[in-house]
Amino acid sequence: MLDKLRSNMKVFLWIAAIAFIVSIGAGTIFGSRRRGQNQTPEQGLIGVVEGVPIPYRDFSDEYRQRIVNYAQQSGTEVSDASRDAIREETWNSMVTDILVTNQIERLGIDVPDQVVFDVLWNNPPQSVYQAPAFQDANGNFSFDAYHREIQLHPERWDAVASYYRGSLQRQILQREIQSAAMVSDNELWDEFVARNEKVRVSFTSIDPRRLSRVPLKPTEEEAREYFQAHRADFERPATVILSFVDLPKIATPEDEDDIVLRLEELASAVREGEDFEELARVYSEGPSGPQGGDLGFFGRGAMVEEFDEVAFGLGIGEVSDPVKTQFGYHIIKVEDRRTENGELQVHARHILMEIRPSEQTLVELERDLRELSELAEKSGLPAAADELGYDIKATSPFVDDRYIPGVGNLRPAVKASFESDVGSPIGPYVTPDAYYMFEVAEKLPSVLPTYDDLAGELQGEDPEHPAATALIRERQSDRASAIAEEIAALVRSGRHLEEAAAASGYQVTQSEPFSRKDYVPGIGSGNAFVGASFGLRTSQTSGAVHVEDPDRYYVIRVEEKTAANQQEFTEQEAQLRAQLLQREQMQVFSAWLEDLVADAEINDYRDSFF
Repeated sequence: MLDKLRSNMKVFLWIAAIAFIVSIGAGTIFGSRRRGQNQTPEQGLIGVVEGVPIPYRDFSDEYRQRIVNYAQQSGTEVSDASRDAIREETWNSMVTDILVTNQIERLGIDVPDQVVFDVLWNNPPQSVYQAPAFQDANGNFSFDAYHREIQLHPERWDAVASYYRGSLQRQILQREIQSAAMVSDNELWDEFVARNEKVRVSFTSIDPRRLSRVPLKPTEEEAREYFQAHRADFERPATVILSFVDLPKIATPEDEDDIVLRLEELASAVREGEDFEELARVYSEGPSGPQGGDLGFFGRGAMVEEFDEVAFGLGIGEVSDPVKTQFGYHIIKVEDRRTENGELQVHARHILMEIRPSEQTLVELERDLRELSELAEKSGLPAAADELGYDIKATSPFVDDRYIPGVGNLRPAVKASFESDVGSPIGPYVTPDAYYMFEVAEKLPSVLPTYDDLAGELQGEDPEHPAATALIRERQSDRASAIAEEIAALVRSGRHLEEAAAASGYQVTQSEPFSRKDYVPGIGSGNAFVGASFGLRTSQTSGAVHVEDPDRYYVIRVEEKTAANQQEFTEQEAQLRAQLLQREQMQVFSAWLEDLVADAEINDYRDSFF
């Protein structure tokens, strides 16, 4: 077992050395794909791009890895909106990778072997820099060790060389396309002015929501009139209720047994002399994995109870058997112990393997889902669920948006449910957590309630009718605009802005100098406030200026204007031109990619999975 593990360690060392390739997306996936037409979602494909299939499993693995990377980098939970954005980003990355690869082949772009070798020889992957196998006794990267490994085992570096070759080919293609980018002298000067012409202003701000609601409250007759004039604003949208069966992606007892067995093998290997830190870098799925599983010193209570109990029960150098916590299964090694401020602390490392369904479990779930889907198409979901022994659930009514109650963000299923008749099967669909099969149980049409319908739903003490609330907000905005105009009129009559604002109970604030490109604290950027400020002469005061987000009215006086300096422009011209050229090059390349995608034959089956 130990010999096998050592053999695997060599393999994983090289995998770790090219881990950065995986992190960029589909770069290494598409090289091994075979072209093929006539593929369908039923064959496990999420799409076909110019004849190149994208298996759902490849997409799912890449998507899952991007989710993990995002969570580790942000340190926060991944919201539904972020998951949607990452899913879209994953799809776009895989599609463009195929199309760019096709263009490289079509144009015959190649890179000589010697060029690839020189790049590999002189530019080790970042992860190689961190690998203990390539560090000297002082922990510094050893080019001699790196070069020796390449010379002794060149076959191990084929994947890295292949990545470098593809990267160089893409650079050549990108440079060719970007060569069309240009920056004119006028564009350069306009950008310099936008960045360097500055203005400092004084202003007063009127927030409609801070105005008293009491004098603006309408009578019931006024509220009724407002409701009739704006009745469409109070329409209740159509809703749908779905029946559904979910097959959660949950690890089976056999999956957990397999995780425990793998950790037991690792623990035995460490006890027989293998390096725990190196194994953790390769195998641990926790955020401390890249640091060799190092958790530093910690006292009792710093970790979850199960972890604490084992860690503090080990002696220095001892390695635990697998221990289960809410995060998964761990093996723990205690590196040191100390007492600080009367508290015992241990320095530990761990290897974490998360509890997730195995590939075999997912394959079986997909088989069960396919069986359920086929039967539901023939006899309906309730009958299919009953025959196969599944519990059938129901959602609460939901609108045509993105979310299904009890399921989550699943826009394709929402869209299909509103387009389908009652009794129609919808699906199957896949989310990161489960497989789903739906059926439209009920469709509720949109409702245009009467004023009295809404009044009858009011609850609590002194409730306010929705029409009255909407009318008050409209009146608040109108009143805020009028106040701003009153202040501006007083200034035009000869009063100072400070005096005019005080007459209405407002104060004047001074800004720091800002350019057209700057964010103005409390105001925002690129909005009507900024535009009005640069449209005024020094000492000139504006009329009422409305910014919609956040909803505010302003009266602005320009205190000082600083023109763009020609001498500074001359000094910065070369650097600024390089910046604008780079921006223009990116825009040219992005436009080329958009055209490439628009003209490509792309079969997108994502709606069958999400």
